[in-house]
Amino acid sequence: MTTTSSTTSASTTAATAALAATSTSSTAASNAAIGASILSSLNANGASIDTGSLVTSLTAAQKTSVETPITTKQTANTAQISSVASISSDLTAFSTSLNTLVSGGTLQTQPASSDTGVLTVSAVAGTPIGSLSSAISVTQIAKAQSVKSTAYATTQAFNSGTLSFSVAGGTPINVTVSNDNDTLAGIAQSINAAGAGVTASVISGSDGKSTLVLKGTTGAAQAFTVTGTDSTDSSVTQPTGGTSLSALSFDPTATASASATMTSTQSAQDAQLTVDGVSVSRSTNSFSDVVPGVQINLVAAGTTSLSSSPATAAITSSINDFVSAYNSLLSELNTATAAATSSADAGPLRGNPAIRALQSQLTKMTTTPLNSSGTIRTLAELGVKTAQDGTLSVDATKLSTMLTTYPDDVEKMFMTTQSSSSPQVLINSSAGAAASGVYTVSGITPAVNGGNATGTINGAAMGASSWILTAGAGNNADGLSLQILSAAPSTATITINQGLGGVLQAIHDTLLGTTGALTTLAASLTTQQTSLADALTKADAQVTVYHDRLVTQFTQMNTLVSGYKATSSYLTQQVGLWTNPNAS
Repeated sequence: MTTTSSTTSASTTAATAALAATSTSSTAASNAAIGASILSSLNANGASIDTGSLVTSLTAAQKTSVETPITTKQTANTAQISSVASISSDLTAFSTSLNTLVSGGTLQTQPASSDTGVLTVSAVAGTPIGSLSSAISVTQIAKAQSVKSTAYATTQAFNSGTLSFSVAGGTPINVTVSNDNDTLAGIAQSINAAGAGVTASVISGSDGKSTLVLKGTTGAAQAFTVTGTDSTDSSVTQPTGGTSLSALSFDPTATASASATMTSTQSAQDAQLTVDGVSVSRSTNSFSDVVPGVQINLVAAGTTSLSSSPATAAITSSINDFVSAYNSLLSELNTATAAATSSADAGPLRGNPAIRALQSQLTKMTTTPLNSSGTIRTLAELGVKTAQDGTLSVDATKLSTMLTTYPDDVEKMFMTTQSSSSPQVLINSSAGAAASGVYTVSGITPAVNGGNATGTINGAAMGASSWILTAGAGNNADGLSLQILSAAPSTATITINQGLGGVLQAIHDTLLGTTGALTTLAASLTTQQTSLADALTKADAQVTVYHDRLVTQFTQMNTLVSGYKATSSYLTQQVGLWTNPNAS
């Protein structure tokens, strides 16, 4: 049985090697169980090897050794992807929710009309109103010209030809009428598709007949004329009983219209009103260029007065909502970066530089100036306090005092605005990209002959590419980009009010922009996820090959052992015959 002993020794060596390769701390218990199974297989029935169980155990050991490190990395990768996605989502919501309020003007002083039946008002986002007191008298509201046709049967056909529309005396726009669109419904559809400057509709009356209604836009200057002309082309066959297109003509300047043509239901007119005794005329009923910071919507003729009230309640609510959202985001970041303990693993993003950058920027928010000037400019001055653990809270008493004492300064803290003292020096960067402040740009020269513009900001040279100047890193204006036009002055003043929304948006864009740290991290983790899946597939294939090789080897071994056993049995029988003369 020497061969059997040799095979057993070789198998034990292979099993021992397999166990050694998989003896890591994370899989020790599993490998110990597999090792026990292998040893049991080697000594099955006290005599022979249970090769089936041995192959299963060796394959399991190999699988654990090869695949466990990969699946461990996959688990960590999945946790990181989930954490980055959650933080990114919360950061976006944190930024956009406040900016939605800011852009809607909710956090500004609100105007009010004493008679909303005459006009309604709303705040223009980003434009301070201050204390408002105005008397307004509306004489007439703006109206659009409207005309209608005679009532016709729904199926009444019109002659082929052209309807020519001229709005405000401009270039006529022609609408072709043919057999394909010669009913009122077809004509209305063609007029709307042509962009003729009027809107066409067909109204069905109680008598079952249809009327074509044409309506322009508000304002006296928007009056329109319609000229209907039948085709004189001999190759055109006019419909039997067709109505001439001249029946759809209209001229608002004519003293009277023929009975067969369109009739006026409303003349075009401008809105007429007086604001604090000053006469004002507008072509529309909605405008924001009469009272600064106020959107006016006229409703009817009459008299009313305007007043204003600070958005104290809205700002107080927003500050508390901001603090709550900040603390929630901070808690999520702390969990994602927590250190390992005796009872818990480290957070999935511990030590990640992108997350550290976000945490660093968030901690600066309460002391970052949000407007370019004013008595109070930071959240800390407004009453937002930072605890030792980094969480924020609101000093309600201080907040109330600041809202009452410095209402204009507080409002500016929520407005993201930027302006240039020169129309030839345009701000090219997005609002909020640069820190709040007043910046002096000197030494300005436009780009000429294919060269670059030049300029310094607060004494520091700006980067230049053609007509674009950018503030360099490390200066307060970092992120500011200017477009220098021809005839630009040598000096210009740039005023930036970043506002709380602008600060949040800047953090968001820095981390989640196209090349932002969180965007790059998410892409890297996704790539790693794909690589790990590929590695696991390859490892599984390697385990399959290993299993098949073991099966082949042990099958060959069993064949040899069976042969040796048969030979041994034959020799034993022969020896018995030789040594026992009485054997038959």
